[in-house]
Amino acid sequence: QKRKPMCTSRPNWLSLSTTFFQKNQCEKIPVDLYNILELDERRQVVRVEPMVSVGDITRYLIPRGYTLSVTLEIADATCGGLGLGVGMTTYSHRVGFYQEAVESWDVLLGDGSLVHATKDNEYSDLYHALPWSHGSLGLLVAMELKIIPVKPYLKMQYIPVRGQKAYCDMMRDLSGALDKTAKLPDYLEATVFSKDEAVVMVGHFADVTDPKEKAKINHVASWYKPWFYKHVETFLKKGKDYEYIPLREYLLRHNRAIFWVVESMIPFGNNPIFRLLFGWLLPPKPAFLKFTTTPGVRAMTFAKQVFQDIVLPMTVLEKSIDRAETLFDTYPILIYPCRIYDHGPAMGQLRPPRSDQMCPGTNYGMFYDLGVYGVPGPVKRRERYDPVHAMRSMEKFIREVGGYSFLYADIFMTREEFDEMFDLTLYEKVRKKYHAEGAFPHLYDKVKPEVDVFAIGRQCAEEFDK
Repeated sequence: QKRKPMCTSRPNWLSLSTTFFQKNQCEKIPVDLYNILELDERRQVVRVEPMVSVGDITRYLIPRGYTLSVTLEIADATCGGLGLGVGMTTYSHRVGFYQEAVESWDVLLGDGSLVHATKDNEYSDLYHALPWSHGSLGLLVAMELKIIPVKPYLKMQYIPVRGQKAYCDMMRDLSGALDKTAKLPDYLEATVFSKDEAVVMVGHFADVTDPKEKAKINHVASWYKPWFYKHVETFLKKGKDYEYIPLREYLLRHNRAIFWVVESMIPFGNNPIFRLLFGWLLPPKPAFLKFTTTPGVRAMTFAKQVFQDIVLPMTVLEKSIDRAETLFDTYPILIYPCRIYDHGPAMGQLRPPRSDQMCPGTNYGMFYDLGVYGVPGPVKRRERYDPVHAMRSMEKFIREVGGYSFLYADIFMTREEFDEMFDLTLYEKVRKKYHAEGAFPHLYDKVKPEVDVFAIGRQCAEEFDK
């Protein structure tokens, strides 16, 4: 009998990936590990099992005065999934990707051995190769994550900015991309509502004791409140202002509308009457959405919609927004600054930043997540839209400027193009050294779409041409 590679038995519909990996071709291993194991306040780390969700860990840590240094805005995301995939947040301009917050990994290897990997022990090569590996090197059973001390609230300042150069320059200045001595905010992000309009958000941890200031507290996660991005948009007209947001509500601020994806599913979802009467039903569980996905709906997720998070150097911020508008013509667009550290050559799937991408005098370059979600403009206008051309053009741009595609979303790259974007030198060595070859699927096979995106893309374009 032919040996099958292993994967977890967790159903595809429980993951946040847009793809459906063919688990029926693998030996499915139950990894039902959902526990928070230990909080070590002296070392400022928390030890968790891989299936602990962002909702669970923030609910546990914040009342104790901590949070993860890097997390995600969706409550159903898991700590293990973010570690073996990729994660970042609006704190990442200070600390980098989620992988930088991982203190150690406990991994079950292909030969059945259990190892504890840290950045400076005998398994340091495995430690560096696990991020972006998507479960293709072993089965994760536990991990230690760095935590940071926090205050109950975030003082959030909303700064409306007109003009693309103005808001791009502001993001470079506030993130410290050009000056290592810049005083950094605790949280930083921008939502771009059109090519020439954005709201920059600057957050600082805060206590709120003054009665007048308490009147500025906004419970943004309440079911009857406007979706967060719609709330942010109002500052384009209201002007610069600030408010206080309970920290956990800020960290999960995009959960109810799944950023702005729910708008294309429930166009009336942000209506005040709907929110008041039925807002408590939102968000629809991503697991439910995937569970009910038919082949036709699956094809539509990339043929008539776009879901992409893209990591790009701050040096091309304006160019990337222009390129996204040309190819997809959909707003809002998300911008989260993030450090990428130079750990040396072949120290993971990410290459060291290029010299012109580095923050002067540091060991990191300032990059950012460009989040593009929604229905492309041509689809809304019922014009011809070729998703294959659009995505392959974007991926070509990403490779040229030294960026990376998040691999939870559909990729349109060939294996050769994938190897050009990512550095798999260490990954391939680790696969061989730690018995992953034949025991676990290769990374490219794990993340490539399970359907023929090229054929479906051509079909969509041809249908419009008829």
